[in-house]
Amino acid sequence: MTNAFSNNLGCPGQRLTWRWLWILALLAFFVGLFAQTARAQTQSPYATATTLAAAARYEEALRVLQNWSPTEAASREQKTWARAVILRQLGRHDDALPLLEDLVARRPDIPRFRIALGETLTALGQTERAKLHLEESRLAAETEADRTRAAAGLGAITNKSDWSGRLSFSAINSSNAAQRTSAQTITLLGTNFVINPTARKQAAKGLQVQAGLTFAPRIGPRTRLRTGLSAEARYYSKSVPTDVKLRAETTLVFDVTPSLSIEGGVTFSRRWIDEKPYSQGPGLAFAMTAFPTQRSRLDLIAMLDRVIHDRSPGLDGHQGTGLLSYTYALSPQLHLNGLLRAERTDAALASASSTALEAGIGATMMLTGGMRMGLTASYRGTAYDAAAPLFAKTRYDRQTRATLRASHSKLQINGFTPELEVQYTKRTSNIVIYSYDELSASVGLTRRF
Repeated sequence: MTNAFSNNLGCPGQRLTWRWLWILALLAFFVGLFAQTARAQTQSPYATATTLAAAARYEEALRVLQNWSPTEAASREQKTWARAVILRQLGRHDDALPLLEDLVARRPDIPRFRIALGETLTALGQTERAKLHLEESRLAAETEADRTRAAAGLGAITNKSDWSGRLSFSAINSSNAAQRTSAQTITLLGTNFVINPTARKQAAKGLQVQAGLTFAPRIGPRTRLRTGLSAEARYYSKSVPTDVKLRAETTLVFDVTPSLSIEGGVTFSRRWIDEKPYSQGPGLAFAMTAFPTQRSRLDLIAMLDRVIHDRSPGLDGHQGTGLLSYTYALSPQLHLNGLLRAERTDAALASASSTALEAGIGATMMLTGGMRMGLTASYRGTAYDAAAPLFAKTRYDRQTRATLRASHSKLQINGFTPELEVQYTKRTSNIVIYSYDELSASVGLTRRF
């Protein structure tokens, strides 16, 4: 019996049709293969490396980037960013760190670079440096995704380690380290006296050492108990007295919301001047940190200290301080800040009791190349309650201060960051012996861990 279907396939016209179909299919296959190869050849090394990394072929992606030598700035930036991302995915944070530092130095206006740097520093245990970059990124972020990622990075720091610390050394050159008057004479009870030259303004060189260690374990889902110890010491040449301060604290920190935290605790301070006990006393401290808007930060601090002097009981009393600080990120590179401070000292002697008010403004600028510069200026007025017995007048001081700070993110010396500070202070008093001016410059090394 004859199969009609076979007969149809076997006819010359049908066989010719199927041959053409096979030819067209093969042609379409080779054309598609050629097009895919052409696309692969014309695809940028950055896109190729990104595609390989997405497929977890990290080493191949790094080889593609290694063989890429872009000439345009934008392409060089892409290469550096892609290498840093892939190295982080491989867990090679030490290798990714210099690449991210270079990106942040070159493009301080891009928050995601700074966020990635903060995350890498966290992975390497440099939590204090990481916190600085992540906090700045949180204020400067232009998208909700960046803000969320920066906040998550700050949360990771909190959860990563209970310990943090700071250590710095600074060489100081001051025109008036002891903050003494330039006047040559003074009037006491109507009689003029010549001020001893050793008691007047003198230039001096010195060394400042600052250190701090904090332990803050989590004791609840949103609560930490922070215990800290900090020290500051200044040693000068010539007749300038040494000054050593020690402060301990125990504070309860509570995160009310992701954008609001409050804390309160107790403190104890001790001070030595010229290696002799000068003052000591307990205190209470309260602080609040809030982020009112996506680009702003508000800090409120209140302190009350009981100050007991070892050799001057007339100065014993209470000192209260209130401080309000506001920071606004005008752009990813420029942050502005303002400060208001009020202080009240109630001493045993009315002539040593005073009220002080201070206002300040400042700006921090992250420059292309890695330079960070900060400039602050402040004015402070202090009024005393009663006349000083020897001067027969009630003291009133006016003080202005300007400070310039500079550091470079790419400069590191065994984990220490070089920092430069130049400061000018001028105080004018209606009692000339309390008037002074000082210009100082310090170069230091700081490490945060």
